[in-house]
This record gives sequence, structure tokens and C-alpha cells, in this order.
Amino acid sequence: MKKILLLAAALFIPLFAAFSYQFVLADNDTSFLISGPETAFPGDPVIITLRPVAAETAVTNGSITIKRDGAAKNTSRSAVYKINSASKEPQYAAVIPLDSFTKPGDYSLNISLTLDSSKVFEKQIPLTIQHKDFVSETIQLNPTNTAIKTDKSTKRANQIERLNEILFTTNFDSQYMGTENFQFPVKSTRRTSFYGDRRVYAYSNGKSETSVHYGIDFGVPKGTPVYACATGKVVMAEERITTGWTVVLEHMPGMYSLYYHLDSYSVKTGDMIKKGEQIGLSGSTGLATGPHLHWEIRLLGVAINPDYFIEQPLLSSR
Repeated sequence: MKKILLLAAALFIPLFAAFSYQFVLADNDTSFLISGPETAFPGDPVIITLRPVAAETAVTNGSITIKRDGAAKNTSRSAVYKINSASKEPQYAAVIPLDSFTKPGDYSLNISLTLDSSKVFEKQIPLTIQHKDFVSETIQLNPTNTAIKTDKSTKRANQIERLNEILFTTNFDSQYMGTENFQFPVKSTRRTSFYGDRRVYAYSNGKSETSVHYGIDFGVPKGTPVYACATGKVVMAEERITTGWTVVLEHMPGMYSLYYHLDSYSVKTGDMIKKGEQIGLSGSTGLATGPHLHWEIRLLGVAINPDYFIEQPLLSSR
């Protein structure tokens, strides 16, 4: 492992005012301005940006992992990729998901980069995960919804496999939203369920099953316009057994927004959609106890808190 020196601090304004350092490989004068959070909550994405001090420095490969202190296995991982930008200064990023079950405590961000010179740049930075409470709820299902939730058909299994294949796909050229903030997918602010809710489904046959709610439910009437939360590409638009009429948009590498239980949609797979463009109308198709929109964000297959990007952009505009 190469020796790394901490050269200076506060040389770069971080994305979310957390930490900001410049690290230098002791043996080759390579330095990066590294920005990211000092603390995070379960369900947050951990966003790390890296900018070489020397513009000619190129990263050919890299990853950032999150690991709890004393743990044997990593909590999460993301590859490092180059941000598509008109700027002459190259910038790289890794967006690492934390699921809602991430335990509070002391963690480390482990940065490992391979440079075009074949040199290795490595650094470990502390990260604190804070405690977060989640709502618990019991949902009573009628016979129709019980049948949907317990469906063991090949058709439903194939639908789940197809969606997972999409959500676990990372295309580093898919950088559509840039420095945009999200917008909410409906104009109503009324929520009937929240991200990370711990659920018990009570079936009509007297049995029950525990689950987690991966998105936000907006309690809106059937026919309410639904809008794209950010610029992206339609990668799914179809009817599914559990989620009803469904639209999935790809926004950034490994990052997707999902819209469930629609009454109808007005887009097709392959369409490029602008932030705020209408993609359909809300409904109650699939497993639904009433009209609503389920809005969900997936990052590298992990469901993360959709509210996070409402208040701050994914990437800095600098």
C-alpha cells in the first residue's frame, strides 16, 4: 500500500459542507481534492467527488467502499466514474447507497484509485452513521390484494427478475440529470406512507408477513398527473402484477426512479424525458388499498430515501 500524506484541508468547498481535504501520494506528487459527507443517515446516498489537482491526471479504475469499524464485510460499495462535463477540469464521483437497515456507528470510507500511470491512490476517511427512526404500520389486505401479495406464479417471478435486472445495471454513460435537484412527482404533499416504513401485511386468510416500504406513497385521487422527478430515460413502461401500470426512469449510472400503480402512462421504453414532464396518471392498479402514487428511488439496486435529492443536487455544478 502506498503511503499517503494529508497535505492540506479546506481547499475545496464540499457538496454538503462536510469534509474537504487534499491528499497526496508521497512518491509521485499526485493530488486530489476530495469532497463528501462527514455523517449520514440510513437510507442516504453517500456522494464522494474527486477532482485531480493536475488536469492531466486520469483515473482508469477505482472504487469506494463503506465499512463499519471492526466489521469483517463491507457495508456498501460503488465504482468511481468520470463525470461527463463540458469543464476542462476532469471530475470523478462515486455514489454509494446506504439501506434503511444500516446500523448507526463509526464507519470508514475506503478510497482506492488506479491512475493512468499505474500508481495506486488510497485513503481511508471516517464516516459516522446516525440513528434514524422509521414508522411501523400494519396493512390489512382484502382477498384480492392477498392473492396478489402471495402470488407464486412464474409470470410474477419473471417480472421481478426483469425489474431487478434493470435496477442492478450500471451504465456509466447514462448521465442524464447532471446537477439537477429532484422535484416531487405530484403536486400534492399528502403522504400516506413513508420511505423505510416497517410493515406487517395482514392477509385475509389470517396469516401475515413482514416487509419494508421502499418508497413514498402520495395519497392522490385517480387521474392525478404524475411528473418525472428528474431528466432521464424510460427503461420500463409496462403492466406488472404487483405494481400495476409501472414506469421506470434511468437518471445516472445505477440510479433509477420508479412510479407504481398508475392508471395510465404516456411514455414508452427508450423515450428521453425532461424533469417535470408528465409521464402518466395516478391510479390504484396492482397491489393497492386505494388510489395513490408510489414513488421510489433505487441506487445500485438499493432503495434510498427519495427526499434526499429534493433538497440538494446529486453532483456539484462546479
